[in-house]
Amino acid sequence: MRKILIIGAGISGLSTAWWLKQKFPNTECLILEKSPQPGGLLHTKYHDDFALDLGPKGFLTQGEGKYTLRLIQELGLYPLLVTSNKTAKTRFIHYKGKTRKISLWTLMKEGLPLAIVKDLFASRYYKDSSVREFLQRHSTKSLVHHIFNPIVLATRAGHSHLLSAHMAFPSLSQYEAQTGSLLRSYLKKSSTKIKQEPYLASLKPNFGVLIDTLVKKLSVTWRFSSPVTKIECSSSSVTISTEKETFSGDLAIYTGPLSLLPRLINIRGISHLAKKTISLDLSCITLGWKTQRPNLPKGYGMLFSDEPPLLGIIFNSQVFPEQLPEKTVLSLLLENRWHEEDAYAFSLAAISEYLHITHKPDVFSLFSPEEGLPQHCVGFLEMKNQILPYIPQNLKIVGQNFSGPGVNRCVASAYHTVAALCNEKTLTKGYCLH
Repeated sequence: MRKILIIGAGISGLSTAWWLKQKFPNTECLILEKSPQPGGLLHTKYHDDFALDLGPKGFLTQGEGKYTLRLIQELGLYPLLVTSNKTAKTRFIHYKGKTRKISLWTLMKEGLPLAIVKDLFASRYYKDSSVREFLQRHSTKSLVHHIFNPIVLATRAGHSHLLSAHMAFPSLSQYEAQTGSLLRSYLKKSSTKIKQEPYLASLKPNFGVLIDTLVKKLSVTWRFSSPVTKIECSSSSVTISTEKETFSGDLAIYTGPLSLLPRLINIRGISHLAKKTISLDLSCITLGWKTQRPNLPKGYGMLFSDEPPLLGIIFNSQVFPEQLPEKTVLSLLLENRWHEEDAYAFSLAAISEYLHITHKPDVFSLFSPEEGLPQHCVGFLEMKNQILPYIPQNLKIVGQNFSGPGVNRCVASAYHTVAALCNEKTLTKGYCLH
């Protein structure tokens, strides 16, 4: 029987384990996780009768979302799938001291006509650049600063002047390389393919059900509170050490931070690649009301262009009302790590100023990812491709630290990694079920 060692019990590690057991049912899997519980950034906290999704609250079903949908279906969770309220398409943005609905009129005032002309005459561009430089090639300074930068920070959890365009927006970068103009490429693609309306989805009663179900259904061996200290790969086996134990297997799959990998194993170029990924400290404050429920604007939420450290407010109970019946819940996204007392005081002041909410919440929760969120800097993809030949065949790197941000990227990278194993000799005797 072949043995697979998976480092990390976040959504990347768990979905990898799921598809490994589907494709190679005769293999033995061991999952090592440094924290006391699974889930990673996909973290749900239960407080009284509130279930608060403190990390990702859902996923887009289009593009790589098809792999997340597939995982949900295979787990038998499809009946629990919920889609966002129609009003969630409405977004607000706050800049220059005023809150505005993101509408055609708002975009026109910030220079949309000039941006369209600029994009239509844009030259092809093949090299990687920062997202901000990418946007400036196709838009106006005002649109980039007031509208696009906050959107990038909210959707990619990173600053546009640091993020690699090739990693953050691979499809748009491909459009730019093909025709120069994003608009022309989009229209050309739309004319040849019927596009489904993308929508945001989650699960009832909360998105954390995905993690809970994976943990329940996976037939694997678990090791929690077991940070890995060393990875050794030979031609015939892999050995993984923790502070207390040593494990041997045929294949190792690493889903942890790239910054830690150079300390665990010597791979040519990996330390330079790790430097192309920097960590951004963010905190999510979630507030909930069951009594004296405030009224929230009808929409997804509000972005902030120039009110640091506040980056955005999400109207959770407006986006997925089926998850939170008879409750009002919202989340604030802040820069940096916060102490609970300071975070609570700041959140009360923020909702009073921007939403005119004066009632104190019934529940409060703060989530600050221990290692922050990875930001892939310019040149990451090129350097990654250069070191791929030097990664041992019996070591695979999966997840957002290697493949890009978001739940969908994590699940998709897990699926593709397992699918590729069917064509390799690493697990030949595991009898891949296609």
